[in-house]
Amino acid sequence: MGLEVSHYDGQSLSLTAPLNLNDNDKGTAFGGSLYCAAVMAGWGYFYLRCLQYNLNEGAPNIVISKSDIEYLAPVDASIITATCSDADPVIWDGFLSRYQERGKAKVQLSATIMANIDGVEKAAVKFTGTFALIGFTSPTPII
Repeated sequence: MGLEVSHYDGQSLSLTAPLNLNDNDKGTAFGGSLYCAAVMAGWGYFYLRCLQYNLNEGAPNIVISKSDIEYLAPVDASIITATCSDADPVIWDGFLSRYQERGKAKVQLSATIMANIDGVEKAAVKFTGTFALIGFTSPTPII
């Protein structure tokens, strides 16, 4: 896939991947690659936020428990960008409370992949996923 982190500021994470490694027979991005990029944007953002909250000495052990994706338009840009933006702060407060009570918690995040549609940047892919922090692994982060 060739995924790379292109931006992280604590409020959003953007990952990029070249179209030439992720294209289909129509010359547009393969749906499976778009799904993977969106999932990884959400997973990566959640991972980094867990590190930011300094909940434990180890690396967050995260799984995706539910997802939904809408493919609204073909993506044909030479670089595919998937972005997961910050959830409502109230959601993070609830997540932190549940984690402190139970040692595990879930949060729902969204990611978007944009495309130039008739000269205007619009959402071509909308992804929503529920990610669960189920504990922590080794004391060394994997990033």
